[in-house]
Amino acid sequence: MDSTDRSAGWDRVLLAVVGLVALYGVGLVIVGLFIGDQVFDRLGFGPQDGDIVDGRPRDYLRLVYGVLGAAIAGWMVAIGAIIVGPLRRRETWAWWAIVSSVSTWFVLDTGLSLVLGFIGHALFNGVFAVALAVPLLAIRRELR
Repeated sequence: MDSTDRSAGWDRVLLAVVGLVALYGVGLVIVGLFIGDQVFDRLGFGPQDGDIVDGRPRDYLRLVYGVLGAAIAGWMVAIGAIIVGPLRRRETWAWWAIVSSVSTWFVLDTGLSLVLGFIGHALFNGVFAVALAVPLLAIRRELR
């Protein structure tokens, strides 16, 4: 396997991870409307007690999950466009744009999760971060 094949392989791995995360975002929107309570509680979301807004805590949470899912899906579309364009050409700025974006998300989201005691959600973030880090680190060696 030559270096061009390896490069295309890492691009495909990274694009697949981004695609899965985009599907997760869409899932937050769709599943949240129907069966989100159990799914989201297992991911470390959900109320611990009492009402949140006007006696409708689950409806409010479904709104938050929907907005969150839409933002995640949109973020992944932008990252996917960078992957198939400038990152495929190994433009350094594209790699840094993805790494900076993911790092900002990871530090803020995981930090807040830990501060608020949602260890399960922090671990969930770690899986996502590692899945993106592996191909990004492999691609870094190929940058111009």
